[in-house]
Amino acid sequence: MSKKNVILEKSGGRKFDLYAEVGKYFSSAGQLDEIAFKQALHEKLKALKDGNPPDGFIQPATEWLSGYLNEILNYLREKGISEPALKLFKIAINESSLYGLENISVSVDCLQHIVSELPEPQKTPVEKKGAADEMRQRIFAAAIDVFAEDGFHRATIDKVSETAGIGKGSVYRHFKSKEEILDELLRKAFQEVVERISTITSKDIDILQMVQEMIESWILFISNNHKLYRIIQTQAMYGQTGRTVMFYDYVISRLPLFKERLVSLNRDKELKTTNLYTVFYGIMGFIDGVVQKWFRCGMDYSLIDEVPVILEVLFNGFVGEKTTRTVFFIPPEKD
Repeated sequence: MSKKNVILEKSGGRKFDLYAEVGKYFSSAGQLDEIAFKQALHEKLKALKDGNPPDGFIQPATEWLSGYLNEILNYLREKGISEPALKLFKIAINESSLYGLENISVSVDCLQHIVSELPEPQKTPVEKKGAADEMRQRIFAAAIDVFAEDGFHRATIDKVSETAGIGKGSVYRHFKSKEEILDELLRKAFQEVVERISTITSKDIDILQMVQEMIESWILFISNNHKLYRIIQTQAMYGQTGRTVMFYDYVISRLPLFKERLVSLNRDKELKTTNLYTVFYGIMGFIDGVVQKWFRCGMDYSLIDEVPVILEVLFNGFVGEKTTRTVFFIPPEKD
């Protein structure tokens, strides 16, 4: 594969219409908006019925829906989104039956793969409440202080228990080791950030406003949790498979349709469709640099004060207005 094709593939290539279609009905976290999908499908089938003679509707509608489902389901299969994909399929079959479409053709191999990837039913864990929950929160708070100040590798359970003002045995009753404390601490922090992004990208608002809200939310999180942020940036979480997971990798893996959601909201082409993940990592990296400056200044001013500067650079660049503009990258759909 040529270098150019690799860039197109990683940036979306010529699949932007598909991304936009998927992003209409799915959140960035991969949750299906069943009502929106059902309504859109109903309107499409009704339009096909109204636009064809009574005896000429079934064939074009069957062909369209078969092709549509195969494309969407295959894409969701590639993204590892099985349960919502099956919901989408069931809604489509139920809706199509109302229009007398009985011969919808969908790849059996695709459906078998989706079904095989369905997660095993899991019991909802009982939340620890009361004194035990309060104790865990004290341990987490102490661990954040100790890990941030001493570094994780030099930190000890003794220091965590001393900082928490509890006995070492109490710490071990809740956690087997400092590694387990770190793992759960990071999991909770990672998931909070994912939920913030998912909530913001689920809104039907102007895409530039959405990007601004995501940046402001991340800056606010860092400002309120600067010690935890330092830990997030330097430590990995161990998944159930034992594979280490860094922060940005976790976020992207938990938002499998982040790109598709943004493309669907970019109706007025307010954002350039360059490589969206390159832009995402670049924005996060730029913010990390601003935060490092804040740390070097001893955090003697509000990090929130940096938001206007961050937005100005990201939205308008830092090249002077009178400077000749050089185009370095042509978006794939303009190629």
